[in-house]
Amino acid sequence: MTVRTQLSILIGAAMCLSACVGSSGMLGGLSDIKPVAALKGVGAASDSTTPSLTAANTDTNSPIISDLLARRSVLRDGSAYDQVADAVLSTSSGVAEAELRASKMRAVARSKNWLPTIGPSISLDALGQVAAGLLVDMTLYDNGKRRAERAFAAADVEVSAVALSQDMNDRLYEGLTLYFTISEAREKAGMAERGLGRMHEFNRVVTERVKGGASSLSDQRVVRSIISEMEHEARTHREAEDSARAELAALTGGASLPVLDQATGVALPPSGLTSLDVLRSEAEAKRAVAEAQAERAAMLPTLSASTLLGQGNSSSVDYAGAGLGLGTSAEMEASRAREAAATAAIDKARETAARRDARLTSHLTALHRQERDAADLVQQTRANYRIFQDQFEAGQKSVMDVLNVYEQMIREELKHIDLKYEIALIELEIARVNGALTDGASI
Repeated sequence: MTVRTQLSILIGAAMCLSACVGSSGMLGGLSDIKPVAALKGVGAASDSTTPSLTAANTDTNSPIISDLLARRSVLRDGSAYDQVADAVLSTSSGVAEAELRASKMRAVARSKNWLPTIGPSISLDALGQVAAGLLVDMTLYDNGKRRAERAFAAADVEVSAVALSQDMNDRLYEGLTLYFTISEAREKAGMAERGLGRMHEFNRVVTERVKGGASSLSDQRVVRSIISEMEHEARTHREAEDSARAELAALTGGASLPVLDQATGVALPPSGLTSLDVLRSEAEAKRAVAEAQAERAAMLPTLSASTLLGQGNSSSVDYAGAGLGLGTSAEMEASRAREAAATAAIDKARETAARRDARLTSHLTALHRQERDAADLVQQTRANYRIFQDQFEAGQKSVMDVLNVYEQMIREELKHIDLKYEIALIELEIARVNGALTDGASI
């Protein structure tokens, strides 16, 4: 195609675009042009103000966003955990959503960077006459710079989409962790308060035995000391419960939430899910590669054509761009090294995620075994305590014998409670890093 033919096409495109200007102003008609899904991986949303994963990708060209949309929550519908999740998500600050909206709009804008640019041209000649016109400029060849800019914008949307998913999963993790803390503190406080009831009855028996001369005052002092410790334990757990409840209320906007008597854990996400950290690394690598390609293209000359529509129409072909110097080759090599570093970052993220998954899985397996053993020990110590208490009332055991068994029982019960909630938190962590605490389509 000759330069003359290219200029003819350019002038024809400029005339068509100038029809969009209209009488309402230079840019009035352009604001009416609807967004088009010309960018690979980024569809134009029907409502550009909706900061959602669905709005970020209305087609299936982006594997990363499609992966995020396909994820399903491990929280059972209608469960207490699901109600907490709904309350937490409903009060999100919207920072990540705003970032996704901005990235999406930048991508839509970049998807049109291949079109000519239109702007006014006003000049004053030597005779004092003003010449005004409409300047239309179009790049004919830019070494792939604008294509790289479109790829960068598409990858930027993917990075923002992953960041949004991470933000929502982190927020749900914080809310459910507080919910577990409330339940754990309530369960421990209830255990301490029930123990207080038993110890008060035990104190009554010891007091009667002291009056009858069967026990000494030192035994009574030991019992009262244990009662004081248990009262302090109960108050401490109640304070922890109130603190976590107040923080959760601030996180959920004071929503009414169901009472959780004890942790039941959450389901594990299906195997094969790529962790959000790896997805983000892949998206950031794509963005870094596109940025490096745009940098290299900017180092090379470009060819553009322009036409001036006005009192005297004119057209020209311009050859411009950065000059080639002795350091250009080294700068290009540095840019290519950035691409290699971005690819290496993906491998590192995958290795880190694999190590973390192995650690969490191994830890969870060990915790399940420890919890079963702790539950058996609790039953054994409870049975031993009942036997020793009966023997004490029959005068066969001393007060210290009974108290030692009782303290062992309390330690085993506390350990069992700790293990139950640690299991729940590990399962919650596994779901969080895999982006499985909420449905991707609902974000």
